[in-house]
Amino acid sequence: MRQHENSRSEAASTLKCELAGDVLQSFGALRCTSIGWSMLPTVFPGDTLVVERVGPSQVGVGDVVVAGREGKLCAHRVIDTGSDAQHPQWITQGDAVSRPDRPVLEHELLGRVTYLIRAGRLIVVPTKLDGLERIVAKAIRHSEPAARALVYLHRLVQA
Repeated sequence: MRQHENSRSEAASTLKCELAGDVLQSFGALRCTSIGWSMLPTVFPGDTLVVERVGPSQVGVGDVVVAGREGKLCAHRVIDTGSDAQHPQWITQGDAVSRPDRPVLEHELLGRVTYLIRAGRLIVVPTKLDGLERIVAKAIRHSEPAARALVYLHRLVQA
């Protein structure tokens, strides 16, 4: 029974990812809710990501991009770009993750996160972390309890 539930969940995730790509292609923008902790302290679980379709030449280091891969959406920051103009790719990494992701290929790139909506406020996504944010991100990379505490405090403040 468990295996059947997992395959249904994976199929639903894949469908959502494909639908998100279709919405971006058709309408040029998409809103989706963040569920992970990999972009703390920039993006918190529950934040709404405002994603805009962009071309490969419009993506640069510091941008937070959304990629569709393995049936899932992933929003991480671009930390480097590939040097091959014929086959563009981007190296991404979550602000709270210690290692970069595998390169995002052109067909996986869905868009760039331009804004967050948090507690009814529109927030521009920064292209780099300030000093305090870098310290917080580093602490979170090395301590799951620190990440849990930050998310807990954030929820208290937002309530």
